[in-house]
Amino acid sequence: MLPVCIWALTGVAVGASSSSGEAHSGRRVHALAEDDGCISERGCGLGLLQHRAAGPVMAWPVVATTTVAPPLAQELVHEVYTYGAPATHDVPFRNAASADGCFVGLRSYTEDLMGAWGSIHQVDAAAMNNYYPHAVTPSVCLHWGRDSYYTPCGAEPGLDGHPDWPQRGGQVYEEWGLHQEDDYTDRLDEITVDGKKVADQEPFLTARMFVLLAFKSYDTSKNTKAAIAEKLDGWKLVKKVVDRQGHDTDPVMLVQHTKSLDCALVFAGTNDPGELQTSTTNYRTGYCGFEGVHVGYRNELWTITSDVWPELRPSLEQCNHVTCVGHSLGGALCEIFAACANSGNVTDSDFQRLAWKPGKPALMPEWDLE
Repeated sequence: MLPVCIWALTGVAVGASSSSGEAHSGRRVHALAEDDGCISERGCGLGLLQHRAAGPVMAWPVVATTTVAPPLAQELVHEVYTYGAPATHDVPFRNAASADGCFVGLRSYTEDLMGAWGSIHQVDAAAMNNYYPHAVTPSVCLHWGRDSYYTPCGAEPGLDGHPDWPQRGGQVYEEWGLHQEDDYTDRLDEITVDGKKVADQEPFLTARMFVLLAFKSYDTSKNTKAAIAEKLDGWKLVKKVVDRQGHDTDPVMLVQHTKSLDCALVFAGTNDPGELQTSTTNYRTGYCGFEGVHVGYRNELWTITSDVWPELRPSLEQCNHVTCVGHSLGGALCEIFAACANSGNVTDSDFQRLAWKPGKPALMPEWDLE
């Protein structure tokens, strides 16, 4: 069995520090350390031996390319930050707007290691509730009181953020108690990689900042604006739309930085028992020119973009850069949304339903409705 968080045979890559009040924009360049050891904790010991004995990490199909690289698609979504998100597609989504196929940002999930040598894994249950892989993006397996496992994406050939993590096994257990806000805030506050605290370095710093928005997607506009004013200097809630289907409500928020004019587009996770079938209905279907998409998440995104995007699109067109943020189901929606928005499939009706034409960035007024 491959360990849930496998020790990667490459060094850690971390970026430069910034603060929540600074302009948030552009790609972050991650410098790869010249270390052919573990990026987990010093002296991987038994865990690394288990990994090497288990054989190679799962390989995904490689699409044949010509000697001339195809032109990149327009980048509508610049970064993606998810927390405890389920996987979405039978082959990892790649970013058609990026030469290396990676989505800039960070996919985070939590894990507790227990028992002798940490051989028992308790993992945020939502992050492993199906057998699909995740998108190609940097990922971190967050631990408490010990090193977290960070895997960059695109820093050199073969680094894809491990879309196959977390993995199932005989001593791997789903734990819903690791799915809450404080599980992510506390671990990102204290994160260490290879024995060094990296909480003030990217992509962890921005991931920590956006935890608030991911979880405030379940709250009222009044409480959300108060929390943003207290903890996210320079950010304002500028739009909130709600797709209503019977008792189920699916809010989508747009939060803008007042100086950079960058925006965070925030999808909410499951907030009604009737929505559980969205995750459990998981056969494959087509969406936005892709085949093999998780049908429950595809249907959720299709419904939301059909119903509320005409109201939200004019606001998106006033953003400088757009980052997608989501917890749980909201993170799964971000994966599919970003893959479609950056696909370049301009003749596809699903693309046309959610795409927007970036205009001149403009400061939007704070949202004053519930």
